[in-house]
Amino acid sequence: MTPARAIARLPSPRPFVLALQPVYWRPRDFDMIWAPRHDRRWVDIALPPRLETITAPSAVEAADRERGAALIAARLPERRPRLVGVLVGGTTSRDRFGEAEAAALGAALAAFAARHGCALAVTASRRTGAAQTAVLRAALAATPHTFVDAGDDDASLAYAGILELSDALIVTADSVAMLSDAATTGKPILGWRIGRGKARFEKFYSSLIAYGAMRWFAGDFPQWSYIPLDSAGVIAEALRSRLGLSNVAAQHK
Repeated sequence: MTPARAIARLPSPRPFVLALQPVYWRPRDFDMIWAPRHDRRWVDIALPPRLETITAPSAVEAADRERGAALIAARLPERRPRLVGVLVGGTTSRDRFGEAEAAALGAALAAFAARHGCALAVTASRRTGAAQTAVLRAALAATPHTFVDAGDDDASLAYAGILELSDALIVTADSVAMLSDAATTGKPILGWRIGRGKARFEKFYSSLIAYGAMRWFAGDFPQWSYIPLDSAGVIAEALRSRLGLSNVAAQHK
């Protein structure tokens, strides 16, 4: 943020500067600020043009999803009628995801897969922890699944493939980024709680639920759809408009 602020305070002419996070100190240094809706404060009405979206912009690209889907498909032990992706986070500054919590999640996932006759594509994050990952692997030993560890060389590509190939997604609610990535798919999201979120995270969950993207995991497998939440596209279009590039982009379609 410091280098961006230094550029923003240069005399004209200078580049257009967009801050991709909430800014509470000298926000008027910037031409535009993007922030997730759940981070809004009453004082933000006085800030410069503020672009808000329900979710954070996803860094997962369409090309990676296509390549990753082929990778995941090749790893599945058998192709069941439905594949459910599982995105697992871990301990945060507020809530613990220990071995007991991992065991509870693993047992719920195994029961879910058995009940609904589906396979699982599971990915653990760097916050999951080695012991917790081992517990999850053991709990799913008898379940048709593929497991992607955060340390795998192709973990990022496999993660993108899970988003692309899955019919639904079970996501631990400790990560705004993972829930935001899941919401770009338009596929059902079943949230798994890790503790009780901060008030602003509860706002985020409520927004996803109100939009129709997420429901809390309850062991059932409801099917629904919604218009994908493409926050990266919203931000890009806002930039094109502010920079006068919208007409140029339209001419090149």
